[in-house]
Amino acid sequence: MNYFYFFFFLSLSVIILFKPFAKSISDWIVKSDNLNKTGLITFFIGISLTSYSLMQSFWYERMWMVVTLILGILLLIRSLFILFFIEKIKKILPVFVGNYYKFTIPISITMVFLAFLIVTTDYIGPQKDISKCESDNQIQVICKFNNSEDIVITPDKEFLFMSQMGSIAPWGDNEPGSFAMMNLGTNKKIIPEIIMEKNTWGDESCLRTNLDGYGPHGIDLVKRNDGRYQIGVINHYPKESVEMFELKRNDLDWIMVWRGCIDVPDKFYFNDLSLKKDGSFYASHMYKRGITENEWLMIALIKSNSGNIVFWKDSNFTELLGSEGSSPNGLVLDEDSNNIYISYNLEDKISIFDLTTNSRINSYYVESPDNPYIKDNSIWITSLDFQPNDAQDCIYKVNCSLPFSIHELDKETLEVKNKYIFSKTVFGLPTVAVPHNEKVYIGSFHADRLGSFSTN
Repeated sequence: MNYFYFFFFLSLSVIILFKPFAKSISDWIVKSDNLNKTGLITFFIGISLTSYSLMQSFWYERMWMVVTLILGILLLIRSLFILFFIEKIKKILPVFVGNYYKFTIPISITMVFLAFLIVTTDYIGPQKDISKCESDNQIQVICKFNNSEDIVITPDKEFLFMSQMGSIAPWGDNEPGSFAMMNLGTNKKIIPEIIMEKNTWGDESCLRTNLDGYGPHGIDLVKRNDGRYQIGVINHYPKESVEMFELKRNDLDWIMVWRGCIDVPDKFYFNDLSLKKDGSFYASHMYKRGITENEWLMIALIKSNSGNIVFWKDSNFTELLGSEGSSPNGLVLDEDSNNIYISYNLEDKISIFDLTTNSRINSYYVESPDNPYIKDNSIWITSLDFQPNDAQDCIYKVNCSLPFSIHELDKETLEVKNKYIFSKTVFGLPTVAVPHNEKVYIGSFHADRLGSFSTN
């Protein structure tokens, strides 16, 4: 609705400046003997908009609902003037037309301002103070997990493995992060051991030492054709690379064995990847490196293409035609169907991309989707239910309680199976939702905790 009102007010701001169009309406009103029918239609539209907005829970916390209510009230007032004061309106109209641009230019400017205000602002309600890591009746929190941007479940279904993200452009300089695991039985945090081996799963030219840190972002886990478990990591520190690890089980938990890396060409700025069983992978190029906050906001506003999907195999990167979109973000490959599920974060949609035809075959609207997760016949996806302007102060907080929702979609049709809505709870800014044993675990790119909720 925010974008509907954006284009609605923007269109009105242009239309209102065409004086001949307005004069023809004015002449029609003056010549009409009876406008009761017009007044009644206006009344019913106004009462419908007013009733609809007031029937919504917490309507006063959403910009578009407040706008809907105000429009409804204005239409009701207008209908009363048409029904009861039409003769006075007819007398005023010539004065209005005679001084047309003195009235309409300020109105047009106001409408442009409203259009941009609405498209950048959605949630206008209060934010809950969630500085303390405490659960509530909506979400159970698990403390001391920092910026767990992406999560997978280990092959034995006993641990969560996650990337704890640092910072990236345009929100700051690239900074290191870390890896972490959580025992699903005890919720205990574990820092996995990393053992360095030869570069056999990457490019020989890509080098890394024991002293280099990691800046993990998107991750993926696959059982390779040779039976070993491979984890791929989009890495932003100390350089842009894709890191490859073998995940191996020891007596107590899992360890990471470094098996190589791939240097990312300067033209790409990756967000997430999805591995194939042969060790090749698809990666999402979100936007150019060094992007500024203003450039990012412009992409968010006009939904322009900023990136695409890239395939790596045998030391070569190939861009997929037809995959272009507004900030491609999380992605997951379904190798059996030869489809990729791509979150176009700033385009507000998740799409099924057919690798056979190189085309999008279906899409589902969801606000700021991030990392899709496949479980059985479902796709799980997170939604940030607010606009960019709403989150301005979140960067200065450790945690942010802005509204969000979790969507379970049918893997083939993208029809909604379940939707879980959260507002003013103890978690925020989710990036991944991982279902397991009637619970859904939630990671965030900006939080000092994990979240979970029951699907019962």
